Amino acid sequence: RKLDAAPWDLRKARIKATKHVLWLAISVFTGISFAAWFTDAYQLWRDLFLFNAGTVAYTVIALFTAGTYVLAGYMREQACLWLCPYARIQSVMVDNTSVLPSYDFHRGEPRGKVRKGASASQTELGDCVDCNQCVAVCPMGVDIREGMVEGCITCALCIDACNVVMDKLKRPRGLIRYESLDELNGKETRPLLKRPRVWVYSGILSVALAGIVYGLSSLDAVDLKVIHSRQPLFVVQSDGSIQNGYTLKILNKVTQDLELKIGASGPEGLVIVGADETVLARGGTVTPKSLFVKVPRANLKKDSLPIVFHVETVGSGDPYRSERASVFIGPTS
Repeated sequence: RKLDAAPWDLRKARIKATKHVLWLAISVFTGISFAAWFTDAYQLWRDLFLFNAGTVAYTVIALFTAGTYVLAGYMREQACLWLCPYARIQSVMVDNTSVLPSYDFHRGEPRGKVRKGASASQTELGDCVDCNQCVAVCPMGVDIREGMVEGCITCALCIDACNVVMDKLKRPRGLIRYESLDELNGKETRPLLKRPRVWVYSGILSVALAGIVYGLSSLDAVDLKVIHSRQPLFVVQSDGSIQNGYTLKILNKVTQDLELKIGASGPEGLVIVGADETVLARGGTVTPKSLFVKVPRANLKKDSLPIVFHVETVGSGDPYRSERASVFIGPTS
């Protein structure tokens, strides 16, 4: 605040420029990291340095760069309070028995400053000396003494700050501590296993965990995507057969390289051109392969027929297989 209020000079310009450069650098790395989830990370970095990345990659990185720069640089805690769903979910999940960082209002109120030489008047005040340290250390700027609020991220920095002040004043620690509202009010607390909410949340988490385990265990080691050529959709060969072009993108999810054989099933009499040899799929990368499929025109009953491509490992080692459906397009009859 002092820097913002100060007149512009070389020092202020240097500090401001350095800050914004760091913000932008972090924002760009955030965008690249997000884009790398959906493509080969090493290839993405190479394409970015060579300015060969696609429009989608540049668009995603630009959007996340702008979003991170604005949200983390300017909105800051306001983004957590108003945009992040965590605060809303947390408010719904807690109740009077939830153990959270809490202010002991019975012990702390009425709060007041400690004055030198005061004796009798101080006995009517609580242990809270209204030093405001619990608010100063809070990254969200909330006052824990006002009760549980949506902005609290339960980091418990207020507990440490308050304990330091209590130690200096020779007063017991724990004015702010992990406690439930029922415990603060002296009510009898039910054991953890006798709370219905605990069992409901445990059931939901168990179902979610089972789904994650099933999803991870059922993932194929090889993933196949098929892109049909759009220009042209088909070509009429000199012998009258119809030819379609395809680009197969083979994702090898294991660390070792795999030798894969490409095949297809679909209209009767189909012939694959360009798949006579095996494809070497490098570990952890996407390997593209362009090929053509020819079908006799007499076997095309409709202008669009389903076709299924598949890849499978050859030779020794673990057998892997993946398939992907596409379409074979011909002229309208």
